[in-house]
Amino acid sequence: MKKTDLEKQKNASLSHQLIKVGRLINEKGLAAARGAFQLPELKQSHLDLFPYIDFEGTSVSEIARRKGVSKQSVSKLVQEMVRMKILFLKADPEDSRSKHVFFNTSGPLAIQKGLEALMSVDHLLMEQLGEKPYMSMLKKVSGLVAVFQAKKRA
Repeated sequence: MKKTDLEKQKNASLSHQLIKVGRLINEKGLAAARGAFQLPELKQSHLDLFPYIDFEGTSVSEIARRKGVSKQSVSKLVQEMVRMKILFLKADPEDSRSKHVFFNTSGPLAIQKGLEALMSVDHLLMEQLGEKPYMSMLKKVSGLVAVFQAKKRA
């Protein structure tokens, strides 16, 4: 098969196009988050930990379990985020060997800054598509998310 044929197949695949646009939106969102947090060294792997950290604090082991990765990889990212002052560590009062991870600012503020960064990307999408097509696409993609989440649970 020729390279041009493969390219045509990729471009004709909705799944491939969704993955591609997701990657591009991630890149835009990361750039916006770097600006919102004023942290040029912020990486996607750092932001990927946010959903796994509870506002009341979460152990490194629990974050790793929830994310499905090694404790060592989470520990490395947490240490980097502690240096960036996004997170802080506090000893677990019940287990001196364990530390809990907390958001340095209040958790909701960090999440709010992240959402504001994403909203700037949404604003760009709405400008490009128009409000009605944007809302229609949002509804359709939300439906797809629900379908895939339901299949993942089944």
